Amino acid sequence: MYYLYGANYIQYMTILRRIVYIVSVVLLLFACDNGNVYKVEGRLSGLDNAALYVVYESSEGNTVDTLVCDEKGHFIISHEQDDNLQSITFYYNNREQWFTVYPETGKTVQVKGDAKYPALIEAKGGQINNKLSEFKRKAETILKEQADISDNKNGNSSSNSESLSKLATLHLELKRIAQDFISKNPREKASTVLIDTYFTHPEEMEQTEDLLDLLSPELDDYYIVKNLRSQIAKAKNSMEGVKAPDFRVTNIYGQTVTPDSFLNKYYILAFTALWCDMCQTDVMMLDEITTEYPKDSLEILLISLDDEMNEVRDMLRRDTIQWNLVTDSAGQAINLFEKYNVSSLPKCFLMDKDGIIKLRTANGVELKQTIDEIMK
Repeated sequence: MYYLYGANYIQYMTILRRIVYIVSVVLLLFACDNGNVYKVEGRLSGLDNAALYVVYESSEGNTVDTLVCDEKGHFIISHEQDDNLQSITFYYNNREQWFTVYPETGKTVQVKGDAKYPALIEAKGGQINNKLSEFKRKAETILKEQADISDNKNGNSSSNSESLSKLATLHLELKRIAQDFISKNPREKASTVLIDTYFTHPEEMEQTEDLLDLLSPELDDYYIVKNLRSQIAKAKNSMEGVKAPDFRVTNIYGQTVTPDSFLNKYYILAFTALWCDMCQTDVMMLDEITTEYPKDSLEILLISLDDEMNEVRDMLRRDTIQWNLVTDSAGQAINLFEKYNVSSLPKCFLMDKDGIIKLRTANGVELKQTIDEIMK
């Protein structure tokens, strides 16, 4: 009985996919004469399942839809053009992988590729898609090797270390190719996509700004450029040498903490989480720092993404140090993460007596050495 149920289910899904595909084709044919329609038609090989989750990204917000590919991985969508539509991202294989296309009114975007290599899936049709496909062809060997290494990483620590090192090297090479492409195509919107893809690390915003300055002024109003300029402005607010962003939070003891709480002393904001091994206070040398320097000259505020107060209390009971700690129980940590442009853990900020950021680092040794130089 189980076998018959499974066979019937497979037959049902096959028929359903064909119906969906036929209906889509019919809708497309009816829309062919309408210049206000955008279309995306594609074929993906190697899909683990036929479901695609489609996110329409618009200046007014995102909408989500689903569609089912036929047995050959073929799909098609066709809609009236929305002037606010910016891009369409397709998620597949349980939303673990994705690719993005940039629709244009009156044009059909043709998508093809191996689902195993999302970065190599090509979209043709429209200036942005065509230019991005050109870049992918230039970087094809590197993109393929990058995907293969990521898929083949195993539990062996030595092998993982080698894989991470190789991935870092490949990423640098991709950035070099992308930078060359951007410099040769300053009028292309595709160049803004590449900047957004490869040059938006919070620690590298100066390079992001330099690349944006290479672009033609006619792209200043393009939404990606506007978004990147906004990110740069936020990053500048948390760079070394500037006044630290203001904040007002409540620690786990119910006390209000602001920059004024640290008047006439140095202080550290340490962004952390219980589940982050590299964030532990001993690894970041915060234990050594707080025991070596008195609180009247240096204080530490831990900002933890954890909102499970029972776990936090267990940690505090086990620790001999009474930490000044802010958790995310009321969204406080997230707010500080955004203000200080923190996108990865761990991260520490050292402020001087005037509230100026002296150091932004993820390295506990660097933090301790800097404090030793200042305090001694």
